[in-house]
Order: sequence, then C-alpha cells, then structure tokens
Amino acid sequence: MVKKIRLLGMVIDNFPLREEVQIGENFYSRMELNIIRTVSMKMFGMAAECQAVRDAIKQADLLVIGDKEILTEAGIYSSQRLKEAVEHGFMQEFLTRMCLGGRSVFLVAPDRLELDLLKDYLRKTYENMRIVGCYALEGPGDGYDAMINEINAAASDAVLSVMESPQEDEFLLKAKAKISAKVWYSMGRQYRITQEHPSFLLRFLQLLHKGKFKNVIHHYENQEEHGDGNE
Repeated sequence: MVKKIRLLGMVIDNFPLREEVQIGENFYSRMELNIIRTVSMKMFGMAAECQAVRDAIKQADLLVIGDKEILTEAGIYSSQRLKEAVEHGFMQEFLTRMCLGGRSVFLVAPDRLELDLLKDYLRKTYENMRIVGCYALEGPGDGYDAMINEINAAASDAVLSVMESPQEDEFLLKAKAKISAKVWYSMGRQYRITQEHPSFLLRFLQLLHKGKFKNVIHHYENQEEHGDGNE
C-alpha cells in the first residue's frame, strides 16, 4: 500500500486506518504537542493560495484524509481506504479510544455556535467523553493568549479543534510550543458529515469544494507539465 501521496507538491500521509490509530495513540507518550490534521478538499483549495495553509500541512505530525476525492485524485482506489475516508473512520476510532482510555479533552471552536454544535455531537455520540474545558474565539486573533492559558490550566490530554484554515494554521505555526497538551486534533467540520441527515447547505458546500479542489489540482498539474510549477 502507498503510504505517502503527493498533491500540490506536498507529501500527504496515506496510512491504513489501523496504522493511523496506532500513530495517534503513540503521541500520548511523547513530551511535546503532536498535531493531527484532517486534510479536506477545502483545505487543498486554500493551500494553493495561502502559504500558511501549506506550512501548517507540513507542520502536522499526522495527516488524515477527510475526503475520498483526495485519494482518487492521487490514484488511490482501494475500496477500504475510500470507505475509511467517507465514514471518517479515524475520527470515530480516535474519539472512541479517548473515551475507553478515560482521556480528557479541551474543545476549541471559532465561535459559540460551532462550539455548541461540537459539544452536542460529542454528548450524543460519545457519552463518556471527559470534557474538561472549552473555548470559543470571537474573531481572528481574538483571545489566543487567553485560550492557550485555559488549555494549559485544564491540563487535558488532547485538544479537539473545529477551527478552520487559515485561522487555525496561522495560530498553530506560532503557538505550538506554548501548548502543554499531548495532542491537538484538528477535526475541521467533518464531524457534521457523519450525522444521519446532513443539511442541504452542507451537501451544497461539499460540491463547491469538490469543484474548486479539482480545478486547483488540474491547474497545478498543467503548470508542472509546462515547467512552471513551484514547491
């Protein structure tokens, strides 16, 4: 199995689910913060235009593919891998193991509404999740120092984040060394897609991201073909 794929000049992890989960488990035994990022079509669309997004993808200790189109665009058609991406297998297994292991979590969101949605999802799906704190930002750059202080004071094992690019990317590039948790899991908004009946707006946005993602990839490939590509 191909464990690394290359898109937009970036190397992306493509580990099977069992190996992804084991890598994530190993992070808890390390001293420094380890970043797990869910990479989506939307993120790739931004990466083509924003260096901070590209840098943050490279900074991550584990990349988890969140959309099957990323796999197929890279020539990966394994039915098992596509199923794992569609069903967000890593997210479900990672959160389940957190509950079974009694690990504590701190929640981070870009606003109060998104924080409430995340808390509601976790309470319904992972009843035994130990949530020891949460923080909702009010705007770009607002409350970063206060958020870091609250995360460290809570002494959680992991941070679950639903911040989005490029806000989260710019934050982690500057703040990684200041955070005392063992794992920062950037879930994005993928958890919403696992709901039984995703909203029409959510499905529509996924189609828009898919179109932009394919255009960005094909544009990059054309540049490479004509010798104009940049790393």
